[in-house]
Amino acid sequence: MWENLMEERERQRRRQAIRRKRRRRQRRILLGSFALLLSLILGGVIYLYTHPLFLKSDVVKAELNEEFDPTKNVRFVFGGKKSQVEIQTDADLSKEGEYPITYKFRGQEKKAIVKVQDTTPPSLELQPYTTDMAEEIKPELFVKEVKDFSEVKVRFKEEPDFQEAKEYTVSIVAEDASGNQTVKETKLIRKKDETKPEIQGIEDVEILQGKILDLQKDVTVKDDMDPNPSLSVDQTAVDFNTPGTYEAVYKAKDRSGNVNEIKRKIVVKENKEFNQKIVYLTFDDGPSDNTEKIIDILDEYNAKATFFVTGNNKKKNDLITKAHKKGHAIGLHTYTHDYASVYSSLDAYFSDLQKISDMVESLTGEKSKLIRFPGGSSNTISAHYTKGIMTEITKKVQEQGYQYFDWNCDSTDASGNHVPVEKLVANATSGKGNHINILMHDTDAKDTTVKALPKIIEHYRAQGYVFKALTVDSYAPHHHVNN
Repeated sequence: MWENLMEERERQRRRQAIRRKRRRRQRRILLGSFALLLSLILGGVIYLYTHPLFLKSDVVKAELNEEFDPTKNVRFVFGGKKSQVEIQTDADLSKEGEYPITYKFRGQEKKAIVKVQDTTPPSLELQPYTTDMAEEIKPELFVKEVKDFSEVKVRFKEEPDFQEAKEYTVSIVAEDASGNQTVKETKLIRKKDETKPEIQGIEDVEILQGKILDLQKDVTVKDDMDPNPSLSVDQTAVDFNTPGTYEAVYKAKDRSGNVNEIKRKIVVKENKEFNQKIVYLTFDDGPSDNTEKIIDILDEYNAKATFFVTGNNKKKNDLITKAHKKGHAIGLHTYTHDYASVYSSLDAYFSDLQKISDMVESLTGEKSKLIRFPGGSSNTISAHYTKGIMTEITKKVQEQGYQYFDWNCDSTDASGNHVPVEKLVANATSGKGNHINILMHDTDAKDTTVKALPKIIEHYRAQGYVFKALTVDSYAPHHHVNN
């Protein structure tokens, strides 16, 4: 009994010893775990303090030409806000590519890539199209509007076969430079064209003998299918130099072969001046101190002339009025006569022309439609200021009812001041033909021109010429336009 009791006590003592040993081991484990956890927490805090910035990705995707917010790639900022992160990038959102981006916060720097890409398909709006059997069918014909940030090419989804006259369903593909595609359908109506082109603007016309008429001016051709029908004019039967009634034949043809033909009656009326021997004395650049002397000589010989005036000597403008009252014509030689100004643009020329026109009308009470260009229509100086301007001006002034006059006889007094009288007379009397337009100048320095004038008049009068002022219906010599 005693022995059993002692054994039980021994067993209890051993169990207690085991439990104490187990509790000591648990305490050591617990203390170790706590120390480890504490060190992890402390380490984590230190790491987060030294590495406070976390990104979502090393590659940031941005859509071409759309707004891009690089802060959205910031996942977490320890001890701060996303708005406090400094971001540096040279990403060009208008151009596809990969661009570096740098994020900085409290000494830490992280790098990523901005990938600008185009994933948006083109915006495509189509329209139905109706045409004849002759037109080549291209996909562009159906495109009303296409938009994209890059170049877009359009094509048929399938190789078409539009050989029959009927209605087709057409699929059009619009593909941008990045390969994004938009596909839409529309209709093509193809039918036989049996309608003739319509010729418009043809009316019977009367013209003075010796004048030239541009028979295609203001004449247009319209066709229901062909946007560019051809137009030809057969005027071989028309003689502008002989009075009479003539017919010009207009022929319009569309691409389907439909032809329309119209005859136009042209009446050439007798021009009493046409067979006359006429000299047109013309004086450029006035008025000047010599204007009155020229008017007196013209009075003495009962001769009429034309003065192409400028606005550069307004103190002598009373002589413009005097010349007009004496029956001389007043023409427009531009207000400034400054090549760099009047030939700087079409608008500049017509602005100057309006100014000199207003001045002459205020002095004479009449609108002048007579023009002489500085340097003549053949001048090349204008090309230094505007290429092709003379080609445009010569056409537009006539469209507005003006007539421009070059010359077919040159006194050469523009070659210098005080040119010898004998030379001026020799050059100014070299004109041939029924209508002679002599170029002279009216400036203070052209005293020898004044002295040469009587001999010039006497020469031509002895040959049966008369001296008239220009009108818009007078013979108008036109030089070859070189610009």
